[in-house]
Amino acid sequence: MRISTSQIYDSGSSSIMDGQANLYKIQNQLSSGKRFLSAKDDPVAAAQVVLTKQSMAVNAQYSDNQANASSQLALEEDRLQSVVDSIQYVMEETVAGGNASYSDSEREFISQTLQSQFEFLFGVANSKDANGYYLFSGYQGSTQPFQKLSSGGVQYIGDDGQRLLQVSASRQIAVSDSGRDIFQSIRTGNGTFAMSAGTTNTGTGVIGAGSVTNPTAWTGHNYSISFATATQFTVTDTTTSAVLGPYSYTSGAAITAIPGTSLSISGTPAAGDTFSVQPSTEQSLFTTIQNLATAFSTDISGNPTAGAAVRNVINAEMQNLNLALENVSSVQSSIGSRRSELSSLTNVSDALELQYKSTLSDLQDIDYAAAISEYSQQQLQLEAAQSSFAKIMGLSLFNYI
Repeated sequence: MRISTSQIYDSGSSSIMDGQANLYKIQNQLSSGKRFLSAKDDPVAAAQVVLTKQSMAVNAQYSDNQANASSQLALEEDRLQSVVDSIQYVMEETVAGGNASYSDSEREFISQTLQSQFEFLFGVANSKDANGYYLFSGYQGSTQPFQKLSSGGVQYIGDDGQRLLQVSASRQIAVSDSGRDIFQSIRTGNGTFAMSAGTTNTGTGVIGAGSVTNPTAWTGHNYSISFATATQFTVTDTTTSAVLGPYSYTSGAAITAIPGTSLSISGTPAAGDTFSVQPSTEQSLFTTIQNLATAFSTDISGNPTAGAAVRNVINAEMQNLNLALENVSSVQSSIGSRRSELSSLTNVSDALELQYKSTLSDLQDIDYAAAISEYSQQQLQLEAAQSSFAKIMGLSLFNYI
C-alpha cells in the first residue's frame, strides 16, 4: 500500500496532538486535584457527585437548625432558671414573714420585696430572643405574651403553640414553650384539692397542709367544714348536699371525714367559722405572688382574727408556690431532654458530613501517585512521537541519489 506524504503529516500531527491533549488533561487534573474536570470525563461519577453534594447541603442545613435550636433552648433554660431562683427567694421570704414576732412594718417590707419579684418575673415572662421574638408567646413571636390589667392582674394573650425547627429528615423539635403552661396553668393546693378559710371567720383557726390518702376514694366534690362550736364541726358535701358528722375537733389533729383525704386545722375556730375543700383549679404564678404581697401588707398587730386570716393565705399560697416550682422544673426537664436529643443529632450530622466528604473524595479526588506516573508516561510518549515524526519528515529519496 502506498502512503502519501500528506498521510504521513496527518498521522504524525494527529499523534502529537493527542499526546499533547492527554498531557494537558493530566496536568489540569494535577493542578486542580480532581479526577475529572467535566461530566463527560466520567458521567456516572459526576452524577454521584451532584447527588452527594445535595445531600451534604441538606445535612448542613439540618446542622445549622440544630445549632439554632440548641441556642434558643439554652436561652429559654437560662430564663427559666431565673424563674426558679425567684420562686425560691419568694418562698424564703414568705417563710420568714410567717414569724409571729415580725411587726407590721417588717411584714410590709416583705410585701414590697414580693412586689419587686412580681415585676422581675413579669419581665422574664416577656423575654425576647436574639431575633427579637418573645420566648413565651407561643406561635405569636411578635406579640408581647403578658400584659397588666387595670386591676393589677396579669393577662396572657399569647397562644399555646410551640415553635418548631426541622432538625433532621424525620424530626421537628420544639424550641419554645407556651407562657400559659409555664406561668398561668398551675394547679392550686396539692394538685388534687385546695383548702381555704371563710372570709367572714372570726376565730383563729388556721388550715394546714392537706394530702390525698386514697386517690380512688377522692370524689372530686366540693366540701365545707362548718364549726357549730369551737370543739365540734360537720362536713357538708356541697355537691350532693350530704352532711357528715358531727365530729369532735382537736387542734392540729388529722381530719379524715372527707373520702380519700387527710387534712388539719389548728387554732381555735369560732362558732360559725367555715373552711372549704375544693378540687384544684388553675392559678397563675403572678396571682399567687400578688396574694402573698397583699397578705403581708395587712395590719395584724393585736388582731388574732386578722393574723389567722393572713396565716391561712400564706399556707395556701405556699402550696401554690411549691406546685409552681414543680411546674417550671418540669419544663426545664423537658428542655434538657430536647437539648440532649439535639446533641445526639449533631453527632449524627457530623458523622454524615465526614461520610459525605469521604464519598466525594473517592469520586472526584485524584490519585496523585498514579497521575504523576501517567503524566511521565504521556510526556515520554509525546517526546517519542515528536522525535519519530521529525526523523520521518527528514527522509527523502534525494538523500540516497
